[in-house]
Amino acid sequence: MQYKFEISKKDFSDFSSGRVLYNGLNTTAFPVRLTSEIIQRAFHILKAKGANGPYKIYDPCCGGGFILTTIGFLYNNLISEIIATDYDIKVLEIAKKNLSLLSKEGLNKRSKEIQGYIEAFGKDSHLQALESIANLESLIKKEDIKIKCMQRDITDMKAFPIEKVNIIITDIPYGNIVDWNTNSENPIQKLFENSYKALDKNHSLMVVIADKKTKLEHKLFKRIEYFKLGKRQIAFFEPIYNCD
Repeated sequence: MQYKFEISKKDFSDFSSGRVLYNGLNTTAFPVRLTSEIIQRAFHILKAKGANGPYKIYDPCCGGGFILTTIGFLYNNLISEIIATDYDIKVLEIAKKNLSLLSKEGLNKRSKEIQGYIEAFGKDSHLQALESIANLESLIKKEDIKIKCMQRDITDMKAFPIEKVNIIITDIPYGNIVDWNTNSENPIQKLFENSYKALDKNHSLMVVIADKKTKLEHKLFKRIEYFKLGKRQIAFFEPIYNCD
């Protein structure tokens, strides 16, 4: 895979999990450079279709919210709303804390926490974290992004109040049904079906990140871009309307 947008390597240490962004049990970080590359490709696709943003973004398997939080900082002026859902209420609490950092109020709260650590432990890593907070705050260029965090099993076909989303981006549990925490026999198909209902009918796309073994396709979607990197596959899908 060749990077189209994040061509040169940058220092993304401000986004290190546990420095400013929160981490927790059953939450994982995601490569910042890859996150930026993926979302810039998504923006490029939508802009080519006349949708210039700001965009409403949704991650239905958000975990600790690392991908969404990263996007919210790096492309603050292009995002109007972020929606995060997950089946696991405990990891959703981590996502809420991370997404709260996209506001000056949230960063100020985190700064006070870290200042308390400095007073208690005096570690250099905590001083570096304060510097990172200042760097992250400089990325917030406008009014707060609207944030929603809700518990949801994306494989449950019950109606859910999410609609008119421009970009769905999700790093799914890698093909292991147990990891999905669901009784669904085919969680990936249910993911596609529920995501289809949530997308804007005029300008939208879905990006699914999975391991290379997972089969990513659905009759409601057309794959428009695809690449592999390491153990991951990244597929971009456009919803097909009038496909009855």
